[in-house]
Amino acid sequence: MKGNACRKAACAAMLLTLLWLAGPTAAQTPQLPYHGYPMDEAVALDGTIVRPPAEAAMELLYALERERVRETQPYAPAPAIWRIADADTTIYLFGTIHSLPIGFRWRNPGLEAVILRADSLLLESVEEETEGIDLMLGLAGRESMPPLQDRISPRYHAKLAAFQRTLPAALVEQMDAMPTWAAALSVSAVRDMLAGEVSAQGADDWLEHHFRSVGKPVEAIEDSGSVVESINAVPEAAQRRMLEAALITPARRREVLEGPAHAWARGEVGPDSPLIIMPEDLDPSSALADPMLTRRNAAWVEELIARLDSRSGVILFAAGAGHFVGSGSVLEMLETRGVAIERVQ
Repeated sequence: MKGNACRKAACAAMLLTLLWLAGPTAAQTPQLPYHGYPMDEAVALDGTIVRPPAEAAMELLYALERERVRETQPYAPAPAIWRIADADTTIYLFGTIHSLPIGFRWRNPGLEAVILRADSLLLESVEEETEGIDLMLGLAGRESMPPLQDRISPRYHAKLAAFQRTLPAALVEQMDAMPTWAAALSVSAVRDMLAGEVSAQGADDWLEHHFRSVGKPVEAIEDSGSVVESINAVPEAAQRRMLEAALITPARRREVLEGPAHAWARGEVGPDSPLIIMPEDLDPSSALADPMLTRRNAAWVEELIARLDSRSGVILFAAGAGHFVGSGSVLEMLETRGVAIERVQ
């Protein structure tokens, strides 16, 4: 869902945590309370702009992360791109990463040539079509949920309590209001962040901004509200097992966290690719694999074939890389339908 729904809840939690972790230090706190002044007055005596402590800390953190990430990419990026076509329509298929390390390099001349050639961009979802989806609650108007402590087995209470003690009270309250599956994703995202992950926007966010800035159409291939409804319809017991699994999963090392991004940037989409999304990565019972992956892949294939039949021109379809690799992928389903696929990068 690009970041609108299952990713947005996790990203909001991560942002709030980052602001909390980047709290003021004595060295960063100005002697005078400049907060709230117009920008042209929020300056020190020497004329430098006074930043709020959290903002200054985040700027420093981002600068350090850019330097670190630069050193992890001693290669030229060349992410995988495929093409399907008929007499008058070409659709490029581009798997993306929804949240990338700060300063991560992923564009190259081959991809930029596709971007220039494309008449329109097709994404999982677009911002203006997701206004009915509440950032924390999934769908606006969803019934309130009990606290997370009441949604898990008593044997996990201590784990959840220990996790919540590491968070600001406002974040604990927000996560208590989430659907259980979204809370599970947020637990995983916050734990990864506490382990050292600092992520920025993903490739699809950049693409949407670029296509809009040059006046090219941007469309969604699916209705995010319907997708979230189908995920919310997964039995609560399965969602709670997902939350419990998130609480006991060991913290991942930074190189493990960033492994999929590097594999993606190198175009590594073979049978051993870390981009492959296994059902157990979604939830132990695999109950969410159908609405999150299988059902969506099948619907996308129908829509792509329909666009080949009814549209003309060049379309760039950008969606999560995990949908294009492994068993049951969009590519596999297209081939089953007799659609010829060419890998162009």
